[in-house]
Amino acid sequence: MTVLPHRRRSLYLLLLVTIACNTLCISAFTNTKHASVRNIPTSLQSIQDTLLDSLQKKLDSESSDVNQSTSTNGSKQRIPFIIQRLGRGTKQEIEEITQLCVDVFFNAQEDVPNNNDKKSTAPWKAVQLAYLRNYQRGDILSRNAFKKDQLVDLIVARRVYSVDTSSNMNAIANKIDSVDQIFNADQLPSGGDESKFYAGEIIGYCEMVEKKFGLGGKFEGDEPNGDDNEEGDDEEENEGKMEEKLRPYLGNLSVVKYARRSGVGSKLMDEGEQVVREWDAGHTEIVLQVEEDNPSAIQFYKRRGWEFVFADPTCRRYDTSGFFLKESRVTKYAMIKRLDKTKADQNGLKEANDAGESLMDKLRNSFFVSKQ
Repeated sequence: MTVLPHRRRSLYLLLLVTIACNTLCISAFTNTKHASVRNIPTSLQSIQDTLLDSLQKKLDSESSDVNQSTSTNGSKQRIPFIIQRLGRGTKQEIEEITQLCVDVFFNAQEDVPNNNDKKSTAPWKAVQLAYLRNYQRGDILSRNAFKKDQLVDLIVARRVYSVDTSSNMNAIANKIDSVDQIFNADQLPSGGDESKFYAGEIIGYCEMVEKKFGLGGKFEGDEPNGDDNEEGDDEEENEGKMEEKLRPYLGNLSVVKYARRSGVGSKLMDEGEQVVREWDAGHTEIVLQVEEDNPSAIQFYKRRGWEFVFADPTCRRYDTSGFFLKESRVTKYAMIKRLDKTKADQNGLKEANDAGESLMDKLRNSFFVSKQ
C-alpha cells in the first residue's frame, strides 16, 4: 500500500502517542504506592485499544483512498481521434504544431484537456517558451521555403468531437464524413445518423523527413558504388559516402498528457511508416533519436520493433529550468527500424530477402557516426 509522505507522518505521530501513553501509565503504576493494581492495567489496556482502533481506521481510510485512485487511473477514458497527413502544412497548422511540441517537451502539463491555459507561468518561462516556438516555427518554414525537393510529411492526431444535427456543420471546417476514420470511436456518443463528428485540436504529432543521417559501418544498402575488391579505395572516403545516405527520419513524436494511453503515438508511427512506403524512394529503414533519460519512450520504441544502433553523448537540448534558457549536454540513442521486418505490408509489397547475416550482426563491431 502506498501512503503519501504527509499522511505517513500522521501515522507515525499516532504510534509515538501510543508509546508515550504506555510509558506514562507504567511510570504512574510504579511510582504511586496507593494505586490500584487492578485499575491501572485496565486503564492502560483501554488507552491502547482506543489508540489502536484509531490507527486502524486511519490505515483503512488511506487504503481506500489509494484503491480508489488506482481504480480511477486504470479506467481512464480513451480519447477518440483521427490521423491526418498535412504534407508540409499551412501556417495555421504549423502554429498549432509548434504550440503542441513546446508544451509537451518544455512545459509541465495537466492531465486534463484544455486546462493548460489556466496555469500561471512565470514571466521568464513564458519568454523562453515563446522563443522555442518561434525557433521551431522558423525551422519548419525555412525548410518549406529552401528545401522544396526534400521529402517531408507532417502527421497529426486530432481529437474527435460529436455534435448533433441542430448545430451548423457548415461552419465547422474539419468535418468527418465516416466513423471508420475514427480511432476509439466507441468512446463517442452512439446515435448513428443523429450525430456527426468533427476534428478538433491537435493532440499528437510527428514528422517524417528524408535527411542525411549516418550509421557508419557496412550493412545492406550502405556500400558505395564500385568494385568492392579494389584495395586502393580510401576507407575514410567510403565512410564519408555512407554518411551521406538519405534516410527517413522520424522526429518530434509528441502526445499531450491527457491523451496518452489512447493509442495516439502508435497510430502516428504506423502512419509514418506508411508514408515512407508511399514515397517509393527505395528506403528500407527508418531512424530516430531518443534521449537516454526517457526510458518510457525507449521501451515504447522497442516494443514496436526498433533496434538500438549507437549512443551519441555529444548531443544538446534546451533547458528551461532556470531563469535563462540554456543548452545542456545529453546522450541520445539512435534507433532503427527495418521496414522489411514488419508483420505485413499494407500495400501488398513483398518483404526483402535477408539471405545474409542479421542487422545486429552487420552492425556489431562497427564504428558509428551520427551526422545531424
